[in-house]
Formats: sequence, C-alpha cells, structure tokens
Amino acid sequence: MENQSIANPKPFLLQPSSYQVWAQASARFFYQAGYGTIQFFIPLIFVNQLNFSATVVGFAIGCGALAGVVGHFLGGYLADSPMYGRKRTLLFSALLSILAAIALACLPNLSMLIVVNLLMGLGAGCYWTAADAAVIDVTPPKEHQKAFAILVLADSIGSGLGILSGGIILSLFTQPQTLFLIAGLILLVFLVIVQVAIADSHQDANEHSDPLQGFNLALKDSSLQVFMLVNVLFTTYIALVNSTLPLYFTNFVLTDGISQTTSDTESSLVSVANLFTWCYIGIGSVLQLPLVQLLTSLLNVRVLTISMLLWGGGFVLVWVTHLIPSIALSGTIAAFSVLSIASAIYKPFAPALIAELAPKSLRAVYLAIGYQCWSIGYFIGPVVGGWAMDRSPAIAHGLWIATAMGSFFGLFMLHILKLKKFSS
Repeated sequence: MENQSIANPKPFLLQPSSYQVWAQASARFFYQAGYGTIQFFIPLIFVNQLNFSATVVGFAIGCGALAGVVGHFLGGYLADSPMYGRKRTLLFSALLSILAAIALACLPNLSMLIVVNLLMGLGAGCYWTAADAAVIDVTPPKEHQKAFAILVLADSIGSGLGILSGGIILSLFTQPQTLFLIAGLILLVFLVIVQVAIADSHQDANEHSDPLQGFNLALKDSSLQVFMLVNVLFTTYIALVNSTLPLYFTNFVLTDGISQTTSDTESSLVSVANLFTWCYIGIGSVLQLPLVQLLTSLLNVRVLTISMLLWGGGFVLVWVTHLIPSIALSGTIAAFSVLSIASAIYKPFAPALIAELAPKSLRAVYLAIGYQCWSIGYFIGPVVGGWAMDRSPAIAHGLWIATAMGSFFGLFMLHILKLKKFSS
C-alpha cells in the first residue's frame, strides 16, 4: 500500500479528531521532560559525579531495557483488552515512572539504580504501546505521519527543555539527586493530564479479539519480522546517542576543547548537555514538521531508508571528530545535527509503518511487538557503549565507525521489506 498524502479541505491539526492528538502531545511533553531527563543524566551523574564505572551503569540501564520487553507485552495486552484499555495502561505507566524517580532520588546506589531502571523499563513499555495505539485509533491512515510528527515534536521539546533545565539544576544544587526528585514531580503532571484529558479510544472499536491470540498472529507476520530486524538497529542507534554519545564527547573528544576553559568535570558535563539539547534535540524539533510534510508522499519504507543513510553518515562524523582536535567542537555540532535529522525522520514513520501492517483490533499488539526493538536496542546500546567507554581510547573511538558500518545491514533489510510490500 502506498502512503500518499491527500489534502483535506480543513487542515488536520484543526479537525475535531485532532483534539486527542494534542492531548497526547501535551502528556508526552511532560512524560519526556521527566522520563527523558532521568535517562539522559543517569550515566553522566553516576559515572562522572558518583564515581560508578560506565560498564556497571550501562548494565543497569540495560536491565531496564530488558524490563521493557515485559512492559511492551504487558502494555499491548492491557491496551487491547476491553477490560483495561489505553487510558488505564497509561495511568499504570505514570505510577511506575513516578515511583522510580522518587526511589532514585532517595537511594542513589547500585542496587536501587538497577531496581529503578527495571521500573522505568516496565513503565516505558506500557506507555509507548498504549499512547501510540490511542493516536492511531483517532486518526485516519493518511494522517498517521502528521499525528506522530506532532507527538515527536512534543517529545523533542519536552526532552530538550528537561535536559537543558537539568543542566541548570545540577549547577545550582550540590546534591545531583535533586534532579531526579524534580523529574518525579514533572511525571506527576503527566499523570494528571492523562486522567483529565485522555479518552480511552479503544472503547469505540467495533471488534475485540483475544490479545494473547493476537500476539501469535502478529509474530507470524513476515513483514513485521523483517521490520523488527531493522528496527533493532534504529533503536540501538538512538540508545547510543542518548546514553553513550554525551559521555563519549565529554570524556574523549571535548576534554581538549571545552575543558581548557571549564576545567572541572561538572562544567564539561553541562556544556555537552547544552550541545545535545540545542543541536540534537533542538534541530530535530525545528525540522520535525517540515520533514514530515516533505516526505509524507513517499512510502514509509523509502523514508526509513533515508533515515538509515543519515544515521550511518552521522556516526562517521562522530568518529572523525577525534581525528582532528582543532575541529572537535564543530565536528560535535555537525554530528549531533545529522543524527538529529535522522532521528526526526525515523520516529514518525516507524509507527506509521507498523500501523499499515496491523489489523484494527490488534494495533496495540502489533505496536507491542514492534516496540520490543526499543527494549532490545536500549539493552545493546548502553551495555556495549558503557563497555567501550571503559576501555582504551582506541576502542572508544572505534565504536562509532563500527556502528556506522552496521547501517549497511539496515539498508539491506529495508530493501527486502520494500520488495515484500510491493509483492503483497
């Protein structure tokens, strides 16, 4: 099925059906401002300020990703079940995330770090599956990319403001755990918005099927299987950028640039957080809607191919930054910018592709299976990245060129998926 954009007499963003999209976008803004900030600062705070090894922190984050496997399956089952639905699943996710933030603020030790990541992984799995299924429910197929673009924009702005504010908070408070407590309060606002503004759209569905049987059906879908293989690569890339790349730039690239004028680790950490916010999150936010408008007439598979090319190129730029110290800062900005565009293209079109594949009554189930890739990617990325950061500079630098080479596998799998779609 080709993904063609047909103009509506009334813009989608002004249609009555878009109200729930905006409600979900508001909720996602606060969710990412809280959850995304915690995820970003955990490796920086625990490694550079609390003196944990990067390998141990990466392992803890990876445990959370494995919990996300259970979270996605649980979220898919609950969200597609007539007894629970999308809204109750979102509320459950909010409660888990708030509990994790409070626990991390009160007991910042290794055992609690692992427990917190398990709770956050479980909550995130439930959130993404239910939230995206709810958006698919209330938007026509030809508007899925635009709807998800709005959500990704809210995601980016929430993450950006959260990380930017987090850097300021770390410079103002002597106890870095204060950041986690404030993030918990932000997640409480997310819970209130879900309770007040989000409708349980799945109740309007005309048919319900047993979600357990739906998982069996979805797992046999060969197109979904191929997509999952390439999606693991996409999500591993995103996980590396969020969990490892800031640490790499802080400890291996910008130490000869930023640290000459701000010699202490804390100032360097805040500087990288600012670069990440403005160049990776900021550029993606500004270009998010224009990119979707530009690419929405193409097949989702073709758009994801463009994204994969940009991911490969972006990681090559990361690798190049250490070769010429004089351009370390400009190279960092360029790398973040290219990776930002790759991410901005990927995020709206990946769930839109899953929506193409999924029967109406099994949307959350298909999303749950497709989103297992996030759990796998967020396990592989932090574990491998943390291990590389604890090794020699040669291994730390080589990680990024090896990552870039992996994009050839992604391009091959996307080609196979495109052939399957044309032949179906």
